[in-house]
Amino acid sequence: MHLRIRTAATLAVAASFIGLVGLAPPVSASQTPQTPEGKYCTVVVEPVKPGEKVSRVKSRTCTDDRATAAAARNSARTPLMSWYEHANYGGGSTMVFGDYGPCDLSGYVLNTGLWSRSISSFRTFSSCDGQQATLNDGDGPYLYWGYDTPYVGDFANDDIYSFWVYNLP
Repeated sequence: MHLRIRTAATLAVAASFIGLVGLAPPVSASQTPQTPEGKYCTVVVEPVKPGEKVSRVKSRTCTDDRATAAAARNSARTPLMSWYEHANYGGGSTMVFGDYGPCDLSGYVLNTGLWSRSISSFRTFSSCDGQQATLNDGDGPYLYWGYDTPYVGDFANDDIYSFWVYNLP
């Protein structure tokens, strides 16, 4: 189980992250001009560009059919992160892909949008072994590491506004 950590060493990183996300415009990995339809979604994002606060969404598709979702995921770019509706990777899910390769130290900043009241577990891929979550009320960041988080914890369950996913040095 990943633990919530707040240390003096992370305050500098936390301050920079809050600066990146705190004033973020309403662009998110879950909110695009398309209407969300379906239990399984695939989102493709760009890395954060100079002068922007979050990763831009390039495309988003949703379906209720697992086979269709799998086909969309197979045609997408580099897998970054999966969000799950329930603990232990259950329920509906959204898979987020990066259009410019795996995580590096800068990583990707993902506003969870319509999923902000639904995430209970998540997985990361492609060198995204560092994750910082900010809650809907702005509390955080809460640090996670590794690739599998079967439960985000009572403090963050169904309450994650954004993630910064990156490669730990």
